[in-house]
Formats: sequence, C-alpha cells, structure tokens
Amino acid sequence: MGRNSLKMLLSALLVCGATVVGTATSAFAVTSPDFPMAGFATQNGGTTGGKGYSEVTVDNVSDLKSYAKAGNKIIYVKPGTYMGPVEVGSNVTIYGYQGAIIAQPTSGSAMKLSGSKNVIIRNLKFKGVGAHDDDDEDCLQVNHESKNVWIDHVDVYDGHDGNLDITNASDYVTISWTKFSYTSASTGHQFSNLIGNSKTKTSDRGHLNVTIHHTWWADGVVERMPRVRFGKVHVANNLFDSKDASYCVRAAIEADIRIERNVFIGVQKALDLYTSDGAITAAQMIENYEENVKKPQAGTGTAFKPSYSMSLTDVSTQAKAYALRDSIKLYAGATLPDPGSSSVVTPASSSSKITEPAEVSSSSVASSSSVKSSSSVAKSSSSQGPVAGEATLTKHGSGSTTQTVAAGESIAEFYYTIAGATGATVTGLPDGVSGTLKGSDFYISGTVSATVAPGAYKFTVTTTGATTNASKSGTITVVAGNGETPASSSSAKSSSSVTPQSSDSETDVSSSSEASDAIRGTGFAPQFTVSTAGRVLQVQNAAGKTMAIFDMQGRLLLTKRIATSVESALLPHTGTFILKIGPRTMRVNAR
Repeated sequence: MGRNSLKMLLSALLVCGATVVGTATSAFAVTSPDFPMAGFATQNGGTTGGKGYSEVTVDNVSDLKSYAKAGNKIIYVKPGTYMGPVEVGSNVTIYGYQGAIIAQPTSGSAMKLSGSKNVIIRNLKFKGVGAHDDDDEDCLQVNHESKNVWIDHVDVYDGHDGNLDITNASDYVTISWTKFSYTSASTGHQFSNLIGNSKTKTSDRGHLNVTIHHTWWADGVVERMPRVRFGKVHVANNLFDSKDASYCVRAAIEADIRIERNVFIGVQKALDLYTSDGAITAAQMIENYEENVKKPQAGTGTAFKPSYSMSLTDVSTQAKAYALRDSIKLYAGATLPDPGSSSVVTPASSSSKITEPAEVSSSSVASSSSVKSSSSVAKSSSSQGPVAGEATLTKHGSGSTTQTVAAGESIAEFYYTIAGATGATVTGLPDGVSGTLKGSDFYISGTVSATVAPGAYKFTVTTTGATTNASKSGTITVVAGNGETPASSSSAKSSSSVTPQSSDSETDVSSSSEASDAIRGTGFAPQFTVSTAGRVLQVQNAAGKTMAIFDMQGRLLLTKRIATSVESALLPHTGTFILKIGPRTMRVNAR
C-alpha cells in the first residue's frame, strides 16, 4: 500500500470522487501519514493540544497519570499496558507508540476528560474490562464541558458501559480514523457511543458539536454508532459493517445529525428514529451507500450545514464504497508511526488478533525525566519547539514531496511548518508552481505550465533567519500533457500479468510478483490482460472498453477510452490502486 498522497492527476484527469462541504480544501489522503485534523475540532479557535509546550516520553503508569493530569505537555507513551483511570488536563497531546494500551479497571474509565480543554489523543489502544449490563463508566470519556478535543487513530474495545461517550455540554470534538468493537469479553450492553446522556439534560442544547469521520464500527457493536440527544453531529465517510448491529445511528430528542457519504454493509438498520423522548430536529441521510441493509430507513428533516470545510469521498458506486471500506479497515485504529520513526502508516490487518504487551507497572524505570529535542523525536502534528538556534521544516498536507504530474495540471499541494526561523525560500520548481508563506507554514502549490519541458524538477526549500537553517528537498516529475507513457520494445518487462476475473472476486496485479502467467478470465472474448512494470500500467486486448483508475478511497484519478490493442498509462507513484475495465474491478499494485 503506497504511503504518499494519491491526489495525482494523469491524462484526461476527472476529479469527481470528492465533494467539499463548505469551501474548497484538499481531500483526505488515506495513505498520507499526516491525516490532518478536520471537523468541529478545528472550530472555536482550533485544537492544538500540547503545541508550544515541552515533550516527555513515559514508560510507566505513574508518570503517564501525572503528566496527563497536569496538562501543558506533549506526552509520548511507550509500548505496554497502562492501567487507568488516566485523567487528562488541558493543553495536552498524548501520542502512543505501537503497542501502547490504556486499560480500563474493573470500576472507572481507562481515560477521562472532565472539563478538559484543547486535547489531542492519537495512536492508542483502549482496552475495556468487557461490556456488561450493569452501571459503570465508559472506556474513554469526554465529559463535563470538555472543549476542543481531537481523538484520532485510536482503537477502543470492550468498554464496560460504552466505548466512548461525549456528554454534559462537551463541545467541538472530532473523532477520526478510529475503530470501535467488542470481543468475547463482552456479554451484553454492547452499545458503543452516546452523544448526550439524558433526555432531560436540556443544558446540552447549543453544545455537543461533534464530527465523526473515517471511523469503523466493527464486529460486536450492537447499537449507538452513535446515539445522539441534543447534539449537532456530522457522521461522514464512516464504515458500519458489524454483523451484530441492530441499528447504527440513532437520532433522539433534538438531535441534528448530518449522515453523509457513509458505507453501511450487512447491518439491520442504518438509521433509527427514536421519538419517544421528544421530537428530532433532523437526521438527514445524504449520499450514503447501503448494501444488504435489512430495514431501510429514510431520514427526516434538513440537517445543519457544517461551519468548517471537509472533503468527502464519493461512495455512489460499489467500487468507490468498497475502496473507502478497505482504506478504513486498513488505517483506522492505532496505525500511525512511532515517534522518531520514518513516516510510514502501519496498515492494520483485519484478520490479526489483538496482542497486548506486558502490563507496565509504576515501578518501571522512568525515561521520561528528560525532554527530547525536535531533532530526535518525530512529533505529532500538534507538536512544536526546535532545538535553540536550529530551524526545522516539518512536512504536512496530502501532497507528496515526490510526485508526478502532467503539464498543464495542478500538483497535489503540501506545506512545511517552519520553526526556529523567520521564513523560507524554494528553488528548482517547474514553471507555474511556487512557494507561499502563510504564517509559519510554507505552501508548495500551483499548476504546472502547459509549455514546461517534461522531466524531473528537484526542488529545495530552505529556511531563512535562523542560526542554523534547515533544508528539505523533493522532486516533481512533469510528464507530457497527454499523461501517457507509450509502450515500446525497450520498456521494462512486466513482472506480473493477470487477466481480471468476475466482479465479485478480487484480483491483485503487482509489479513485485514473481508470477508472469496470465490467469484466464471468464466471459471475455477476446481475453484481456493487465500488467505492471514499476509504475507503468499496461492493458492488452481491451480496445473499445473504458478504463478507470481510482485511489484507495475511491476518488477517480483517470478515465479513458482504450483505443488500441496495447494501452499504457503511468501510475502517479508506487502503491495500490483500483482499476476498473468495463464491468471488471481489480487492485493494481505498483512497486
């Protein structure tokens, strides 16, 4: 699976896979390690967590609890199981290494935000004690007027009362790329998420503004995905496929829910309208994909329009919906890279078992007493603070620093956050592409001139005004305006060739495969084959058919009519794509 942005354009590019809510913004790049914040957490002044405060790395429960409660810190959590409850203060980022688990005790929560302000929680697993039909606390709680909270790439399962609830006038919360589930440790009350916990809690009016996107309600979840009272909730680009679900989203008293471009597969009911406690404001179903939903339910009313901008993936066809499904299954949960590691997002295997490191005791040797410099720790997106006198450049955005674009087309925008310097310059960009300083961020964007010469343009961004300036480089490769790479006798031999099969089977075409024999498809006359050699995709014997290439979120990158017996196209980078030729769909892996 490619790790760079997939927002690249080829010949005859038609970007039709994303609709922007609000003003235009970059689409989410599922394989990008940046995973930018979106939704309500960006409102009310934004959510920055521990940005601007010192960093600390913890490897024992005592230090984790102490630093989390005090706040004003960026906390990195080493692998291990940490027994809660962990109380979280304000102005704090908590970011886990792979294998960091916060466990729920027999009574109480694993982690609790109570009146907390400006909090970011990323890349952690939260292990509940098991859901049972008795009155206890949720595994992860956002409670008592907590505000500006971003919970991203976490895995929450087996919460005692619920997995994650947002209650008591908490506000401006985004939950993204998260997985909720229950295992055999749970014997009842497998109700995952409440937003608003009482029909009489009228003080929640005007609060509970929540965005949930790219989140997966997996097996074991029965209800509340989420259940909403009084809140204004945007449920967008999520996956609902729990085989145990009785309903997914429930709208209750004064709920205002925008249910948009989600994927519902094999559930009893996508939406439940619960009016026994009072009238629902709105529960609008917008362009969702439903497959084998037993009890279809139309929405009611017109939901709010978000005050923020967010790009949403189109799920109007099975291929697009399945692409979003697959990307959520791969990247929801604690899949982000460790601090200090290369920027590679770790795909989660849907078939892998949950493994748990040994529990960390409070007597472990603490390594947290030293504050790490930015030169030795890869910070979360909220972190800041370079070594004195040294500038840093930290790359963000959905675009890759190494990308290919056709002349006359726009590059996928990206930017560097500047710290410890007054500005930055850039050299080596192709005509039409430039660098622009916006506050402390230096953006690389633009449309490549239609007359620019094809080739590799190596650029260098350098900070200015620091004692020791920093530089970052990349390459923008410009191809001819038709975006095509012609087949020739001198081209590299394909290392994989496969004939697509029926649309209900999944076929992989990989340039790293040793296989070279074509697999015969059914129902084709004549047979056609697909092969890859590096990033060159070649289709043979499919003249007259339409070829479409999608990224793994289902966004359309290329569509063209195949005119010749041998048709070639240049994939934008290494990684995995969805290829559709006529009625057949397959995965294409370029490596």
